[in-house]
Amino acid sequence: MPRLSGQVFTVVLGVLGWGVVLLLPAIDLLPDPAPTDPLWIALFVIVILSARALAFRLVEGSVLSLDSAYYVAAALCVGAVGAGRLVAIALTVDASLRLYYVRKKGHGESWWAELGYVLYFGGMSGGLLVVCGGLLGANSEVGAHHDAIEIALRVVAIATALLVTHYAVQGVRLRLLGRSWRAYLQDLALPGILAEASLMPIGVVLVLLYDPNQPLGFLLLSLTYLLINLVFSRLSRSEHQLEQRVHDLEILTATARRLSASLQLEELVDAVARETCNAIPEAEAVALVHRRSGGESGLVIDGFDRAADRFSRQGMAEGEGAAGWVMTHTTSRRIADLSESDVAMGSDGTEGIRSWLGVPLMMYGGCEGVIAVQSTRPDAFREDHQRLLESLGLQIAAALQNAHLYELAMVDGLTGLFMRRYFDARIEEEIERSKRYGTPFSVVMMDVDDFKKLNDEHGHLIGDRVLRSIANTVKAQLRGVDTASRYGGEEIAVILPRSDMVSSYNVGERIRAAIAESRITTDSDPPKVLTVTASFGVASYPESKAADGEDLIRRADRALYRAKKTGKNRVELFWSDESGPVRIPTSEIPPVTES
Repeated sequence: MPRLSGQVFTVVLGVLGWGVVLLLPAIDLLPDPAPTDPLWIALFVIVILSARALAFRLVEGSVLSLDSAYYVAAALCVGAVGAGRLVAIALTVDASLRLYYVRKKGHGESWWAELGYVLYFGGMSGGLLVVCGGLLGANSEVGAHHDAIEIALRVVAIATALLVTHYAVQGVRLRLLGRSWRAYLQDLALPGILAEASLMPIGVVLVLLYDPNQPLGFLLLSLTYLLINLVFSRLSRSEHQLEQRVHDLEILTATARRLSASLQLEELVDAVARETCNAIPEAEAVALVHRRSGGESGLVIDGFDRAADRFSRQGMAEGEGAAGWVMTHTTSRRIADLSESDVAMGSDGTEGIRSWLGVPLMMYGGCEGVIAVQSTRPDAFREDHQRLLESLGLQIAAALQNAHLYELAMVDGLTGLFMRRYFDARIEEEIERSKRYGTPFSVVMMDVDDFKKLNDEHGHLIGDRVLRSIANTVKAQLRGVDTASRYGGEEIAVILPRSDMVSSYNVGERIRAAIAESRITTDSDPPKVLTVTASFGVASYPESKAADGEDLIRRADRALYRAKKTGKNRVELFWSDESGPVRIPTSEIPPVTES
């Protein structure tokens, strides 16, 4: 609602401004200006547009153009009405060009907001100049008799009225759009008035030099005026670039501290995604392409959706999509609009993504991954974003190497899953994280059905093949932040961070179905095709009311036992209101008949 009020105010003020510029002379409230030489009209318009082109950003979302001195000089040289029309036309052209380039980049707003923008910046500025100049006696005769004191007083009076009125109106407009008065005064109004006032002496000299028949002096001073504008603009941009560099260094320092504390790959994926989003706010999604440790072939993409705060994982073929291009060419690539690009996104693409920026991750003497940011807006990423992401990429690559080395010491050689001691450490960390942040997590215990019978009939080599196949199936169904480990024999345990009981049940059901659909071929002659199933038990924290990690595992194991007892190839949940011992002693478990 405040934004709508601000837009209505903008349109109304723009219409009133144009009414002042066009209608006041028509009803004889102000004298209509005498015809002005087209050469002078062109000169005034060119200088005004050039000053607008040199506008610089004072604060985020607001720009400052030091052109008020020239407006005042124009009012005293060609009259308030003539100058108001020149300013209105020039600023309307400037606003239209700016909107054109904004729309070209795909950042345009509604037609109503854009119409108000054009009407406001042309009509309001021109109308204020007409009113302030007309009330304070600006006319074409002032510059003719060259009374320096009178001209100086007139310039100061008109400039003061114009600046105060302009910034007051601008403040009301921005307040209606949701900006606070204090921030506006401190960040824009006071610095802007001081900067504009510093050029008023040049406005006095411009009026003194104005001679319709001798334009050279006026032209040279106009060029000097623009040169001063250029100096202000360059200084402001240099300051902004310096602030940006300091900001980037602070981001890199904070990111390095966070990544260096993440030796576990699941934590590292989470840290990389969130730190990259913090560093590049324009990023709506982050994709980390990398190889899993342990010599596994193929690539995986760990994706993070910022709005949904959701992680996902999927496989990726070598050389596929934009990430594959970056890995093949070992160079960064920024794509302004994927719909107009010659690169097919492949599996790393996301529906609706328009902008893409990816940099290579150099490890082990070559490119072993990519960190990429994505946005639904075209041309969302700039050169400075690429430079920052390349710096982050160096840290991410080093952190990935460390995580891979850590995993190699913690990974089971047969299945590629984590070992039991790694799982035990992770579950205690998740317990502490859940207590601190109030987020749930779940443990899924799974056991291969009739595995002893399979080993007896087909041998341990086939049994190992089955375990490897199931382990790969499990990993393919998990996110980058999930942890899967070989808990013992044919038993696998999975930790699902930030997952409640229902979502964890869905994950377990998805893994169960994928295992049931898989087929393993034996080495016999003729070969046999085996179908394998698994049973699952799920327990969530704090929903299960487990006291600690070990207690949570026992509760998940109890649900697993019930899944085995009630038919196998199923997923069972542990409910917090279940009675009886947490786990039935082994001696009390009836023997399971092999089917």
